[in-house]
Amino acid sequence: MRWGGEPNSSDAMTDTVEQAEYAKLDFEEVATPLGDAAVARFDDPEPEHGELDVSPSVRAMLSPLIASLRWCAVVLGTALTAPDAADGDVGLVVTTSVCLYLTTWRTMRPIRLGSAERVQWVMGITDTALLGAAVGLNEGLLSPFAFCVAAAAAVAGFGWGMRHGLASLGAGVIAMAISAALTGGELGLDEEMGWVVLATSAIIVVALGFVRNRLVETERQRVQLAGRIDALAETNQLLHVLNRVARTLPSSLDLQQAVEATRSQLTETFGANVIGLLTLSEVNDTWAPLLAEGLAIPPTVAKDGIPDHLKACLDAEGPLLVADVSRRGLGAASGSGVYTALRTRGKVVGLLAIEHPNPGQYSERDARLLGGLAEALALTIDNARWFRRLRILGAEEERARIARDLHDRLGQWLTYISFELERIKGTQGSESVELDALHHDVGRAIDELRETLRQMRTAVTEDQSLAVVAEDLLERFRDRTGIESRFSADGDGDRFPVAVENELLRIMQEALNNIDKHANATNVDIIWRVEADDAEFTITDDGDGFDESRGVRETAFGLVGMRERAEVIDAELTVTSSPGAGTTIHVTVPRED
Repeated sequence: MRWGGEPNSSDAMTDTVEQAEYAKLDFEEVATPLGDAAVARFDDPEPEHGELDVSPSVRAMLSPLIASLRWCAVVLGTALTAPDAADGDVGLVVTTSVCLYLTTWRTMRPIRLGSAERVQWVMGITDTALLGAAVGLNEGLLSPFAFCVAAAAAVAGFGWGMRHGLASLGAGVIAMAISAALTGGELGLDEEMGWVVLATSAIIVVALGFVRNRLVETERQRVQLAGRIDALAETNQLLHVLNRVARTLPSSLDLQQAVEATRSQLTETFGANVIGLLTLSEVNDTWAPLLAEGLAIPPTVAKDGIPDHLKACLDAEGPLLVADVSRRGLGAASGSGVYTALRTRGKVVGLLAIEHPNPGQYSERDARLLGGLAEALALTIDNARWFRRLRILGAEEERARIARDLHDRLGQWLTYISFELERIKGTQGSESVELDALHHDVGRAIDELRETLRQMRTAVTEDQSLAVVAEDLLERFRDRTGIESRFSADGDGDRFPVAVENELLRIMQEALNNIDKHANATNVDIIWRVEADDAEFTITDDGDGFDESRGVRETAFGLVGMRERAEVIDAELTVTSSPGAGTTIHVTVPRED
């Protein structure tokens, strides 16, 4: 599932991380995986490039050194056997020709040492066997060309280890013995020199195999050290970023400020053009958007409706990095993304997604950084939500105090200004268009202030039920806006606790405020139905509505506030709407035992 469409520009970020442990990015956690990866490269029986795992400088020297070794053996044999070759010794001529041909061929087409391809190390053994067969035609181990066999076996030993080198040498000696037996020649083991040559060849093979092992081990240690140094440098950089982010997180517990800071910080740190932040409702296991930058999210999302990448985060231990999200991202034009769950108090409280138009834009480093920020962000969002709920529960007395202050200060000043304008108009003896307009505006401001004060002072009490207060509020709304408004109550006077009815009243006020500002409605219907087990509070208008799949804009935080008020009283709030068909807000309140 993809969420796309018009961007929703209510977004943000915050959290307080004074210490680096919030990021949980110590050296061991970051460096060890890289070190293990480096070790795995050497333990892998099939190296990626099919080459010997030695340092680049040694690898660059291998071809000329091996060619020199082969040619030294050929030149030595040719120089020592030149007089006999001149006399027309056929076996010697064949031996010399084979040695020269194979040495020339391997100079132009060297074997890929250390390759996991079977053909490469088979060719190493085959070369040694061919040279052995050729040397067997001319005195065997006593031939000056015997060191050509030793050189070929030494190359195999350096490429694949001393066991392979000794096996190659054995193949050469066996081929030499077979060739000598077929031609009636001698292998040379009946003389002391033959054993000396064989022992020397074996020592050369073992020595080069040992050198090869030391070079590979040295390269292994070098890569491990380089990986750990790179990891330490990256960790240092990540901690620097986290420290800088922590200093930018707001110290207040205001949810809207936290969300706005989230948006700006994620945009700056990750260059994200798509940011989605969902929070989980603990009442009905639905998800609601706190932040939707570059995408649109419905007001309420069931678990089955969460996109696959975000859903995968619910069971993942860390952030999910997707290098290519083409046609599968939250945004229509997203190319890559990082997704993570926000966990605190031992459970998931939210989901966060960032996306970028370019595929491959984000790396493991970005995933680790977002994972480090996730815990701090989860704490901030969760703290802000709980603080908001507590503030909601304790706000009634504060509302009354603010209403008194507004009436005693701002209300009296506006009334004084209105009287002064009337006096000035009377003293001038003539009408002034500007004064009339100003006097009219002040009068409107006084009316607005009076309505605001009435709404702030309006509250459910033990003596006045929600049905009575809501009907009075709706009548004033009808008189003030001209919108036809109807209220009906069903329940034979049965009531819920005052605190519950008060929160429903505040949800109604927020809904009417949204209808007045955004809906362009002509009719509003409110139904309050009380049953034995629960109650239902429904607000319906016939205004413009909106496409739920494209989310909401201006009313986003109004809906967030209504949903949080519903959660305070363990109620379930749903919003349904469609373009041109109005909007319905439905609240179901369970009756407590």
